Parts: sequence; structure tokens; C-alpha cells
Amino acid sequence: MRLPKRKAVRNGRKPSPRWWKWAKRILIGGLSLFLAAAIAVGVFLVVFTNGLEGRIAELPKLVAELRKEPTQILSADDPPVVLYTMATEHREPVSWPEIPKVVKDATICAEDTRFMNHSGVDGRAILRALWANLRAGSVKQGGSTITQQVAKRLLTSGERTWRRKLEDACLAVLIERKYTKEQILTIYLNQIFYGAGAYGIKAAAQEYFGKPLDKLTIAEAALLARCPRRPNDENPFVDPKAAQENRDDVLRIMREEGYITEDQFRQAVAEPIKLRPKPVQNSGFRYAPYFVTYVLEQMRREFPDEDFARGGYKIYTTLRVDAQASAERALRETIKRYRSRKVTEGALMVMDLQGRIIAMVGGLDFKRSQYNVITQGRRQPGSAFKPFVYSAALEMGTISPDSYVSNEPFVWKDPSTGRVWKPKGGGHGGSVSVMTAISRSINVPAVWVCSEVTPQAVVRFANDQFGFKSKLYPVLPIALGSSSVKPIEMAEAYSVFANQGSRATPFGIKRVVDNQGAVVREYSPVVATNILSASTSEAMDSFLRAVVTRGTGTAASDIANARGKTGTTNDFKDAWFCGYTDELVCVTWVSNATYDPKRTPPYRYGSMDGVFGGEVCARMFSAAMKPIQKLIGETDNGRKFRSFAGGSNDGKVAVLICEDSGERAIPGKCPHTKMEYLSKDEAAQLGRCSFHGAGEQPPDTNVPDNPPTDEAPPPDNGTPPPNSHVETAPVASVTVEICVETGMLASPYCPVKRVATFPKGKEPTSICTKHRT
Repeated sequence: MRLPKRKAVRNGRKPSPRWWKWAKRILIGGLSLFLAAAIAVGVFLVVFTNGLEGRIAELPKLVAELRKEPTQILSADDPPVVLYTMATEHREPVSWPEIPKVVKDATICAEDTRFMNHSGVDGRAILRALWANLRAGSVKQGGSTITQQVAKRLLTSGERTWRRKLEDACLAVLIERKYTKEQILTIYLNQIFYGAGAYGIKAAAQEYFGKPLDKLTIAEAALLARCPRRPNDENPFVDPKAAQENRDDVLRIMREEGYITEDQFRQAVAEPIKLRPKPVQNSGFRYAPYFVTYVLEQMRREFPDEDFARGGYKIYTTLRVDAQASAERALRETIKRYRSRKVTEGALMVMDLQGRIIAMVGGLDFKRSQYNVITQGRRQPGSAFKPFVYSAALEMGTISPDSYVSNEPFVWKDPSTGRVWKPKGGGHGGSVSVMTAISRSINVPAVWVCSEVTPQAVVRFANDQFGFKSKLYPVLPIALGSSSVKPIEMAEAYSVFANQGSRATPFGIKRVVDNQGAVVREYSPVVATNILSASTSEAMDSFLRAVVTRGTGTAASDIANARGKTGTTNDFKDAWFCGYTDELVCVTWVSNATYDPKRTPPYRYGSMDGVFGGEVCARMFSAAMKPIQKLIGETDNGRKFRSFAGGSNDGKVAVLICEDSGERAIPGKCPHTKMEYLSKDEAAQLGRCSFHGAGEQPPDTNVPDNPPTDEAPPPDNGTPPPNSHVETAPVASVTVEICVETGMLASPYCPVKRVATFPKGKEPTSICTKHRT
């Protein structure tokens, strides 16, 4: 049997085994493939990275956006005080020199200990995170550097995909080539979200601790440094225990890395977490929230296409912070003092004689309800409406300042139903002077004057001369303030008396300035001049002074130069004092209002216990105005007011006579009239002028037995008093819940909401974009 021949030995060495030859071939092939793959990956990364160069060019613009200050609503003080910050994010930019070293050190230790050494991507950190995650069986750590986080938050979509992670890494390398470490860390600290609505380290220090950056302790800096990991779940407001554990982890790293000593570490770990009171989430309100919402609503109306939340604007207002504080304090103290008499809600507004609103308190508690009684509420003004009735009569010549008006019982019978109306208050016979009727707020003379002038003429006069926009009903109880109006309308109307016959329109914005410092819009006072004659203005000024010096409003007599009128409605549901001085107009109002969020408006109104405007509201006027007068420097002018005739005139009745027919004049139709004083029998026998009116009867007012009460402010389209037979065209409306800050439909995350009614088709349709989480 032949054995196979062995191959010859070459050069004295045995030939390699066959398996080794194959192993070498596989190894060489594998290395070739690996090298080819590495080259391909390298080429791919270079091409991929170069393709991202365009995004890096956008970074300066994005950084500039981070440095843009939020839109601010500012007071009229010198220097201005920030009333409200409006931005999509609560962010306050800060520069590198302003950031304390302890904040920089804590941030590096919390997020990227090798930040100062790597070039954008830290291989060691990635491997360490992979190993930790494998051991834990879940994702516990991340390997992203601070630079990668900047790239992710500013330049990529944030999607959790491998492509996005690759983009972050490549962009981080490019960022490191173009920016210094100081610039990158500054961008990060201005951009990152810390929870509680705070973006950037400066905003976070304010939100959590109410401190400027340079006042943060080591422990506080460490706590903030770890917040960006889980800002919504582990911030100290939401989970104090987790926040403290995270803080202590950062402090341990700071000690290990040599940033703090052992003693500093022990002190910091032992330091208790002292947070500021938890704010309303990203609300932006600092002062005067009712006034701020009034300004915001005006801005939305006038600039519907402008997104002020993007920041950069400054809205300068007319409000004075000290005056606002005085008004708020006066309302709080008044309600506290009279709460036992069921005074639970109130409102107060102060403006100067040019219409600049310097204080506005729309309710007792803005957090509970954002319903602004000053601008939204419609309430019966009661006797505070009488001055407009007397002004109309004076201007039309129905009465003169020295006139006596009837105080005989007033009885009006509806010819169609036989229903009888008898106003209360007065009606004891004879006549009283106009000054006495106004200063003592006697009801019956006001109704007699209204009947002579006619309710229709009173309504026209109130609309045209005094600026009322609310629906006023031409019925006889209008003389006693039966139609509901807004407090801001009362302030405008009383400005006519304060301005000697000129009417100032209330306004709250002085100017709007954009982020370049350019004035977008400027607002000036709007004053309608000489809408009342000088004689009527002088007379009414004296009458309203008499209210304060010897009438129903003496509780306001300690205010220099005060004039005004009290108002109290049926069943004590509303009480008012509308007053003014030589410099200011002030309207005060209180009620017994029970908050009911299911209602629109969200209040149920009941009766107070014997609360009169001259007692409660006049005192609130005094409490608010005294410090405000001191603030603006108003003192007693020493002027003597004219005193007009007074007395009962021997029990005779004042009757307006048509000089052409000798019969009772019809105001507005009889061109020549005079006031005569007749006995009761003579007045009863006197018919209406047949020469000009052909026996015209009083209008069919069909008023109820007593002036109507007002259970709640009517909707925007208005509702007539009970049984008034005043027809109004139905107006379709839609009631929705809106975000107070944006005016958009409220989302579940909006911190401050209110229910609002809009004409159909005018209601907001988009959900709030500011409050998302």
C-alpha cells in the first residue's frame, strides 16, 4: 500500500496548515471590509456633517431670540414697574459675566463633567452610559454632552430617532469648531428648560427661590443644575424629595471633581430647601391683574395679527403702582369691615381728568375669579344716576339751578293695564330745591323731573352727553338708576362734572414700543369738550359738593375738594359712591356676590344688610383717595361753591308751563316754557299742552310697582327691566371658556381662565398656544 507523499520542506520550514491559510484569508478580507466600511462611514460622516453647515448658520439668529426680553406691560411710574411679562416662555437672558462660578460649576458637574475637554462628543461618557444602562436593564443615563443638548434644543427636531442622535453629534462637533466653551455654556444656561415655566437659569432662580443669580447658595445652584433632567416631574415644586436627592448627587460630584471642599459639601447637603411661594404657572402677573387683563384685551382688539408673546415689546400704561396699592387696600379693608353685613365683593377705579386710569380693582380676588366688574359688570347705579337726569333737565330748560321741584306723591297708572307705580323716597308734599333733592337723594323729585323731561330724552342725553354704551331703557324708573351700567361708564360720565362740561374717555395705554425701540402706537387723551353748558356744569358741581358737605355723602368729606353722589339700589343689592376732586375721578361699588363658576357672569347677587352707598362706598372712596391725593400732591383749593336756593316754597308744587298755551309744558315740544309754583289742586287740574302736543299722554312705560331689581348683570345684548315692554331684537351669542392671558380658548393647562360671551361668529376658535404643559 502506497502512502501519500509529503510535500517538500521549503527552506527548512514545514508548510502552514490549510486552516491557517483560510484563517489568514478571512482575517485579511475582514480587515479589508472593516477598512472599507470605516472609510465609507468616514466619508458619510464628512458629507453628512457638511450638509449640516447650513443649520449652524442659523444659530446666531436663534441665540439672539433667546436674548430677546419678554414683552412687558409697564406702569407709569419713574422708573416704570413691570406689571406683567408676556412671552411664550418665561425667559430672562443673562450674559457670561453675570453667571456666578458656582452655577457654572454645578451645571458642568450635573450634565457634562468633561465639558471643558471634549470636542462636542464624549466617547467615554457614551460608553459609561451604555454600560450603566446594560447593567440596569433600562435607560438610566445619557451620554449627551452640553454641546449636544444645545444642538438638540436649537437645531434639531428633538425626535427620538438614531438619525436625530447622529445629527446632534455632528452638529455638536461643528458648534465646538465655531464657538468657545464660554459661549456654548452661556447658550445652554439661557436656553434650557428648568420646569415651573422657567426657561434659562435666571428665570429658574426667580421662579424657585425668588432670587437673583448672584444670591444663590451652592445647594440652590446644585438643585437647579439637575432640574433639566426631568423638569416637569422632579422639580422641587412637584417632587421635593426627588429634587433634594438630585441636588445631593450633584453636590457629591462637585466634591469629587474638586469644585467644593468637604466642609462646603456637608453644609450644602444639610441646607433645607427654601422655595418661594408657588406662583400661578407661568402667569406673568405681578401687579394689578384686572387692569392688565383690560390692557391685554385692548391689545388683542387693536393688534389682532401681532404675536406679542414672542417678546420684545414694551407696553407703557397709565397705572401708578402706589395708587393701585392704595385702591386694593381700601377695597380689602372695606369688605373686611362690613363682611358681617354681607358685603362680599367690590370694585374701585381711579382716573385723572384726562381719562388716564391710575388704579383699577375689578374684584376682591383675581385668583378666584377674573371677572372684571369695572369693565364687564353691569349693575344698577341707583341714585348715582340722578345727576344725569337733572343735567338733562337743566340743559333743556325744564328746570333752573334755583328751581323748586315737586315732592308731591308721584302716581302713574298704566292706561292699558291699570297697573300703578309709586316710587318710594320723598313724596311728602310741597316742593324742594334742586340742591336739596340731589344732596339728600330724594327719589320722588327726580321722578317728577324725569317725567317732565321724558325718559326718552334722559336716555338720549345719557348716551350722547355722558357716553353710556350699555342699554338704557326709556322708562320712568331710569330716574332712580334702574338700567344697569358698567362702573367704567360711570367714571367717564362723572368726568363731565369734574371737567366743567367736558367728557374724558378712560384709557390705560400710553404707548407701545417694539424690540427696536420704535413707537408702534401712541395714545393721547380723548376729551369731548363743552358737552354741557357752563351754567349747568357749575350748578351740578355745586350740587354734588353739597352731597359731600351736608348730604348723603358726608363720609367722603375728609377728602380735599371732593364732590360726588351716593347710590343704593332696591333690597340693598348694590351700593355706590361716584366722586371726583380737582384732579381725579373715583368710582366705588360693593355688593353681596356669591361666587358661582357655573353662572355667566360667575356670581349670584343677594341683599346686603342695610348697606348704603353713603356709608360704605363713600368711606371706601375716602380710604383710597387720601393716599392718592398725597401721592399726586393735591391739596384743598379753598374754593367756595355757590349755594343755590333751598326750602319747601310754602308747600306749592313746581310745574313747567307752556307760555303759548298756559298748560303743562311738553319738554322738547313746547318752545317757550317757564316754571310756576301752584297749589296741589291747581296742578292737578292743569292738563298737558294741547297747542303743541294735542293732549299727548305720557309714554307707555308700563313700569312695575317698584323700580326693578337686578339679579345679575345682563348679557352683552342687554335685557329690559321686568314688565317694561321694551322690545329688543334677539342677538345670537356663544359662551366659551377663554384663557385670560391670551384670549384664546382655554386649554386644560391655562392657569387663569374665565367664561366669556361673544356674538356668534366673533368667539375665539383656536385653543391657547401658550400653555401646553
